[in-house]
Amino acid sequence: MTIGIIGTGHMGGMLAALLADTSSERILVFNRTPEKAALVANRHPHIAVARDVCDIAEACDTVIICTRAADGEQVIRHIGPLLSPTTLLLTTISTAHLASWQQFTPAIPVKMVPSLTQWVKSGVILVIYPENADRGIKRRVEDLLGPIGQPFPIADEQVRVASDLTSCGPAFWARLCLAWTNAAAGAGPLSKEEAAKLVRETAIGFARLLEAGWSFGEILDAVCVPGGVTEAGLEAFTGAEAVFTNLHRLTAHFARGHMPEAPRGG
Repeated sequence: MTIGIIGTGHMGGMLAALLADTSSERILVFNRTPEKAALVANRHPHIAVARDVCDIAEACDTVIICTRAADGEQVIRHIGPLLSPTTLLLTTISTAHLASWQQFTPAIPVKMVPSLTQWVKSGVILVIYPENADRGIKRRVEDLLGPIGQPFPIADEQVRVASDLTSCGPAFWARLCLAWTNAAAGAGPLSKEEAAKLVRETAIGFARLLEAGWSFGEILDAVCVPGGVTEAGLEAFTGAEAVFTNLHRLTAHFARGHMPEAPRGG
């Protein structure tokens, strides 16, 4: 069994390293710039560089396309006919039109949206299946991705908002933590380094409370004593929903402006 990864940027390189670490399968990678593929292959003895995309299509039982969205149609047109109906075909191109891709290949394409959190084998991997994906395909996807994150099936129309919460989420959390760090350092005798450490350690503890089964509401109730300082501070979050409503509006607007046309058959 061999896993092939086409495109070794941030996502492709991450997946190659993680799958080489968690799977007993051989990993083949390809990049139009061979030096970039070689950098990924040097990370793990189970990763090798393919000569071209056809080598991956012909040698691999699982193929993951991690190219830029603009290159996705060209890749699937090129290698699609070389894949078999039993090939597990995945892509990290969230805007890929799965029904259209099936015009070019007998394989059943599946979309996935990884997150930076997979580097620590945690977090959610969004998965979007076409209508004709059977239970066997879903089981293979879960077996492949389960060791590096939690596969979470969603519908295509949910991709944008769900991606804000998962794939984009670490950046949004980091930005909030940076803003809080800077504000705390500017408010009193704490240095920026001290404030950053306190925010970081609190964030880690907060995540562990969630892992232990606490809900957001339970954490609020446990910390927020009526008439106390936490309750007073929470007044600063009045209208917070509007901030995130605007966030989702902005990402949706950006995505619509960069949405490729559905591939044309023929």
